[in-house]
Amino acid sequence: MSMTVTELPHKEQALFRSALKLYEASQYKKGLKVSEQILKKFPDHGETLSVKGMFLAHLERKEEGYELMERGLKINPQSSISWHVYGLVCRSDKKYVQAIKCYEEALKADSENMHILREVASLYVQMRQYSKAVECREKLTAMNPFFPSFWLGLATAHHMNGRYDLAIKVISAHELGNNQPPLDKYMISELSLYKNWLIELNGDYQQALEHLKEIRPQIVDITGWKEKKARLLLKADRKEAAATAFQDLLERNSENDDYITGYMECNGLDMKCDEDQDAVLEVIGTLQQQFPSSNRLRFLPLMYSTGDNFVVAAESLAKYALRKGIPSLFSSVRVLYADKAKGAALGTLIESCATQIRDTKRFNDSTDDEPASVLLWCNYYLAQHYDYYGDHERALTLIEEAIRSSPKTIEPYMIKARILKHAGDFRGARDTMDYARQQDVGDRYLTTKFIKYMLRVDEVDEAEKTYLLFVNEDAPHKIQEIVNMQATWYMNERGHAYRRMGDIGRALKHYHQAISVFDTYQDDQYDFHQYSVRKVTLRSYIDILEWEATVYENPAYQTAARAAAECYLELADRKASCNTFVPIEIEKDDKPLTRNGSAQQGQQNLAAGVGETKVYDVEKDPNGTKFVESDKLAEALKLAEHLESVAASNPDTHVLAFEVHLRMQKYFLVLKAINALKAIDATHPALPSMVVRLSQALDTDESFAAALKVPLRAQLAKSFGAVDITTGTAESIDSVLAAAKSMLAMGNGDQAAALLVQTPEAKYAEGRTLLKLLEAKRLLAKSGADESTQAAFGASAKTVFPLATCF
Repeated sequence: MSMTVTELPHKEQALFRSALKLYEASQYKKGLKVSEQILKKFPDHGETLSVKGMFLAHLERKEEGYELMERGLKINPQSSISWHVYGLVCRSDKKYVQAIKCYEEALKADSENMHILREVASLYVQMRQYSKAVECREKLTAMNPFFPSFWLGLATAHHMNGRYDLAIKVISAHELGNNQPPLDKYMISELSLYKNWLIELNGDYQQALEHLKEIRPQIVDITGWKEKKARLLLKADRKEAAATAFQDLLERNSENDDYITGYMECNGLDMKCDEDQDAVLEVIGTLQQQFPSSNRLRFLPLMYSTGDNFVVAAESLAKYALRKGIPSLFSSVRVLYADKAKGAALGTLIESCATQIRDTKRFNDSTDDEPASVLLWCNYYLAQHYDYYGDHERALTLIEEAIRSSPKTIEPYMIKARILKHAGDFRGARDTMDYARQQDVGDRYLTTKFIKYMLRVDEVDEAEKTYLLFVNEDAPHKIQEIVNMQATWYMNERGHAYRRMGDIGRALKHYHQAISVFDTYQDDQYDFHQYSVRKVTLRSYIDILEWEATVYENPAYQTAARAAAECYLELADRKASCNTFVPIEIEKDDKPLTRNGSAQQGQQNLAAGVGETKVYDVEKDPNGTKFVESDKLAEALKLAEHLESVAASNPDTHVLAFEVHLRMQKYFLVLKAINALKAIDATHPALPSMVVRLSQALDTDESFAAALKVPLRAQLAKSFGAVDITTGTAESIDSVLAAAKSMLAMGNGDQAAALLVQTPEAKYAEGRTLLKLLEAKRLLAKSGADESTQAAFGASAKTVFPLATCF
């Protein structure tokens, strides 16, 4: 018969309680010794076995720890402590669903345990099970109605569950109660604004306005209060009062788009409606007179005017920026280049300005000579203008002129590096950016750009050494510090560099580092479920929960996940063709792993007891061996499925899913991926190739049931008819690349090469970019084309990008 804690002798009960306190103090080794001391006398005490397992799990002996916890539960399956302990470990290991099950079992035995209720309530919110979170927090509030965290937690749970009316009732019932501890003025201010937000969300705008007026003396965030007032007045259709409120906000910040948009709406104007454009321009002109220093109001007329009106507005902005020497002028107006007429007009305007300065040293409408720097910024702008349109030689000529006129100005060197990059001279771009950085080595932005340019020429070790400039010299392990910075751009760029170098293991390691950053974002929200409620930062807390729902939509995550999945597919293909990838061993002394010197010196220091003693995660697998030796298709499938759940609107997601499912011979899922891609873009260049490859797979796979092939073929025939990727590929370079990839996958290297060598031809001029030609070069090499074919392709590509050194 199993024993509970209360059935232990008094001495062992005291030891058990001390073990729990040692866990709370994170003294796991001492706690392990105490639990073992109890087990010497009572080796089958289930709760002590569970606690010992908990300590082992936190001491990196997880398998042994889970085994002991499961054994403890078998001995005493009704123990609240054993289930609670198991839940704590599962939560620590990010196994949230399993942790919830454990906590629910613990509550069956101890339904009034406040600690368990608080923890499971947080987990319910973490997993977006808001109805259960409401039930749990209702219990907590009933147990202690005067504890602010409980009723505020209940209010936020109702909020996320969509019951704004109940959230308002909870706050109204408790905000004037005998709170312990009492709320300070900042908390009262936040709580008042949060309640007002709930009233707004509930749709009672007039009541929200009355409440806003009542709470004014309590508010610390005055700007937030004014924004609420303006928005509520607009929603309540009190446009005249709303216009006055937005006018007040514009006096505080005339660069804020929301204020400008709100003011327009007060005047009955929709800035996105073409019919309102003239009236919008008139109102903007009025605002410009009131706020002449506003850069945003100076720019907005360019968005809504056309023809001569556009030129007049653009001339006013351009001359102001050129005189002020604002380097970001082109970046500010680049959005206008989507309209070809506006882009051409801007180029003509700046050319005219440059000509006027060269000829007369002044603009036509001016009587005074302009500063010499005006011509510099004209050339600076025009270089970016021509670079945008792909005229890299003209762009280089202009930026060189700008550099000669002011050799100590850094910005022109940065633009020169960018032009060289776009022209295909990656080495020249890297050297130019290095020169710019040397002019101001303390500028972090310049150093960041230089690191990117180094990685693009595959100088990974040099880039790492430069990146270490960002790390505190006192950091015990600098490489781990780089990982801890969570710079996803660096992780992805480094992964791309290793992938180009053929080191798939290290590429996967860095892609997974980038992926783990977003996993950390997702996991770290757990800490805010109680912290934000305790600090009454409820508006920010709700914003965090809503942002977390979109965290994986970040382009950096999707880039890393797709690249990692593609690496796994490459490894799987190589294994299938008996060309297994072998992890490349790291060379000694090529990386400064510690502050004490190189990798070899670091190991010597560790052996001698000098420097750090902890082995960090980044050290455990420097070559990415664990990724190379994993189940490649299973790992690729995990990434593809997650992308399907978080980035279903991205066509690349379904192309990736197709590749994974096809290799796993899951043909119905392959068809699902094809149909999903067609639903997003029926003209996607990869669709014909995907159909052909699925058809070929059905023809050649004898292990797949013939009866199941019939509906698949029928669906393909119904949706796509007869498809031949060897014809009709001249429509675009994207079609050529997609067809070539499919031919390579089907083993038709010669046909792929015949298509790829055509990509530099003039018929593919539209949409032909440097990156696409580099992709064609990579595929051509993969096709097994001979050196003369590849050389001919390179020569042809050089006619398109004459400054390129990458062909």
